[in-house]
Amino acid sequence: EGRYCVERLLQSDHEVHSILVTKGKRSDILEHVKKTIPVYSLPLSEIRKLVGFDFHRGIMACAKRPALNPMPSFDHKQHKPAITIAMIGISERENAGSIMRTSAALGVQRILLGPNTADPFARRTIRVSMGAVFRLKLYDLSDPVSQLPSLAEQHGLRTIVTTLAEDATPLRDFRLAQHSGILIAGNEAEGVAEEIQKVATDRVIIPMQMGTNSLNVAVATAICLHELTHQLGH
Repeated sequence: EGRYCVERLLQSDHEVHSILVTKGKRSDILEHVKKTIPVYSLPLSEIRKLVGFDFHRGIMACAKRPALNPMPSFDHKQHKPAITIAMIGISERENAGSIMRTSAALGVQRILLGPNTADPFARRTIRVSMGAVFRLKLYDLSDPVSQLPSLAEQHGLRTIVTTLAEDATPLRDFRLAQHSGILIAGNEAEGVAEEIQKVATDRVIIPMQMGTNSLNVAVATAICLHELTHQLGH
């Protein structure tokens, strides 16, 4: 829903089924809609009945939900080192959407979705991501404890978790040394599970002050991602 999300959907490879606009309102993006995609128009009162909530964004689209890419298809061969994000147990759609928006902004192309992670194509997730989800390649990380070490070995990757452990390396001192890496973001309340921390190649901590020992997962991921992509010259 909304002009920006619909526009980015139309620019993607996703199969768009139809578009719905509020009667009396036109959007310039409709001029670029393929003629094979039907466009419907309804009064606002009828749209409320149809979608089940107050709708004020003028336009929405319906598209076919794509399947997540299987992990065996993951290929990290790139001309230069890159970062991938793994979201594991991130249950809040706002956090998932925010991480995807930041990821796209900083040049991340791949997102691994672990168990108990919010639906990337939920209405709220899409909206918070500002349609960035349509530009990302999403993978089904169904068994992170075994799949992450396998990825690290096969592709020569560093797998990086943020943790409060005493032996974690302060983020400002951590160096990727031109390796590609997977930054792992864990559950909002519990963080990255201990069994996943144990199989990761690296553990880092964001130094904090004034008695603060944790950050919102989307904020923490953004801070780490900014540092790591900066090291790789992105």
